[in-house]
Amino acid sequence: MLHRADDVQQVFSLMKRPDLDQVILLTSSASATAVVPLLAKVRGVVSESGGMTSHLAIVAREFNLPCILSAELEESDLEGRRVVLQEDGAIAAAAEPR
Repeated sequence: MLHRADDVQQVFSLMKRPDLDQVILLTSSASATAVVPLLAKVRGVVSESGGMTSHLAIVAREFNLPCILSAELEESDLEGRRVVLQEDGAIAAAAEPR
Protein backbone atom coordinates (compact mmCIF):
# COMPACT_ATOMS: atom_id res chain seq x y z
CA MET A 1 0.00 0.00 0.00
CA LEU A 2 1.21 3.47 -0.89
CA HIS A 3 1.52 5.86 2.08
CA ARG A 4 2.90 9.38 2.19
CA ALA A 5 5.84 10.13 4.50
CA ASP A 6 6.96 13.73 4.08
CA ASP A 7 7.50 14.75 7.68
CA VAL A 8 8.51 13.28 11.02
CA GLN A 9 4.90 13.07 12.22
CA GLN A 10 3.91 10.95 9.21
CA VAL A 11 6.99 8.76 9.69
CA PHE A 12 6.13 8.15 13.36
CA SER A 13 2.57 7.29 12.40
CA LEU A 14 3.78 4.77 9.82
CA MET A 15 6.22 3.20 12.31
CA LYS A 16 3.21 2.10 14.38
CA ARG A 17 1.58 0.19 11.51
CA PRO A 18 1.56 -3.59 11.98
CA ASP A 19 1.67 -4.01 8.19
CA LEU A 20 4.73 -1.78 7.66
CA ASP A 21 6.41 -4.53 5.64
CA GLN A 22 3.65 -4.09 3.02
CA VAL A 23 3.98 -0.28 2.78
CA ILE A 24 5.50 1.58 -0.16
CA LEU A 25 6.59 5.04 0.93
CA LEU A 26 5.66 8.12 -1.07
CA THR A 27 7.70 11.26 -0.43
CA SER A 28 7.95 14.58 -2.23
CA SER A 29 11.70 15.00 -1.70
CA ALA A 30 14.49 12.62 -2.67
CA SER A 31 16.69 14.35 -0.10
CA ALA A 32 14.29 13.50 2.73
CA THR A 33 16.18 11.99 5.64
CA ALA A 34 13.10 11.55 7.84
CA VAL A 35 12.16 8.34 6.00
CA VAL A 36 15.50 6.59 6.60
CA PRO A 37 14.33 4.81 9.81
CA LEU A 38 11.55 3.18 7.76
CA LEU A 39 13.67 1.89 4.89
CA ALA A 40 14.69 -1.35 6.59
CA LYS A 41 11.04 -2.25 7.10
CA VAL A 42 9.11 -1.15 3.99
CA ARG A 43 8.54 -2.75 0.62
CA GLY A 44 9.66 0.13 -1.62
CA VAL A 45 9.89 3.88 -2.00
CA VAL A 46 8.58 6.45 -4.49
CA SER A 47 9.74 10.06 -4.65
CA GLU A 48 8.27 12.91 -6.65
CA SER A 49 11.77 14.33 -7.16
CA GLY A 50 15.35 13.18 -7.47
CA GLY A 51 17.55 11.09 -9.70
CA MET A 52 20.03 8.22 -9.59
CA THR A 53 22.52 10.14 -7.45
CA SER A 54 20.04 11.54 -4.92
CA HIS A 55 20.37 10.61 -1.26
CA LEU A 56 17.20 8.52 -1.29
CA ALA A 57 18.32 6.51 -4.34
CA ILE A 58 21.67 5.69 -2.76
CA VAL A 59 20.19 4.68 0.60
CA ALA A 60 17.37 2.66 -1.01
CA ARG A 61 19.96 0.78 -3.06
CA GLU A 62 21.82 -0.12 0.15
CA PHE A 63 18.58 -1.58 1.53
CA ASN A 64 17.95 -3.38 -1.79
CA LEU A 65 14.63 -1.56 -2.12
CA PRO A 66 12.74 -0.83 -5.32
CA CYS A 67 12.88 2.95 -5.75
CA ILE A 68 11.13 5.17 -8.29
CA LEU A 69 12.32 8.78 -8.52
CA SER A 70 10.80 11.84 -10.20
CA ALA A 71 7.44 10.08 -10.19
CA GLU A 72 4.51 11.98 -11.63
CA LEU A 73 1.31 10.70 -10.14
CA GLU A 74 -1.94 11.76 -8.62
CA GLU A 75 -1.36 10.23 -5.21
CA SER A 76 -4.90 11.09 -4.17
CA ASP A 77 -5.93 8.25 -6.48
CA LEU A 78 -3.32 5.84 -5.11
CA GLU A 79 -2.80 6.90 -1.47
CA GLY A 80 -3.66 3.98 0.80
CA ARG A 81 -4.20 1.61 -2.13
CA ARG A 82 -2.20 -1.43 -3.13
CA VAL A 83 0.16 -0.53 -5.96
CA VAL A 84 2.66 -2.23 -8.22
CA LEU A 85 6.03 -0.62 -8.98
CA GLN A 86 6.85 -1.51 -12.57
CA GLU A 87 10.32 -1.78 -14.12
CA ASP A 88 9.68 1.15 -16.45
CA GLY A 89 9.03 3.43 -13.46
CA ALA A 90 5.27 3.33 -13.77
CA ILE A 91 3.11 2.98 -10.69
CA ALA A 92 -0.14 1.12 -11.18
CA ALA A 93 -3.00 0.31 -8.88
CA ALA A 94 -2.95 -3.39 -8.03
CA ALA A 95 -6.01 -5.53 -8.36
CA GLU A 96 -7.85 -5.63 -5.06
CA PRO A 97 -8.02 -9.10 -3.48
CA ARG A 98 -11.42 -10.73 -3.59
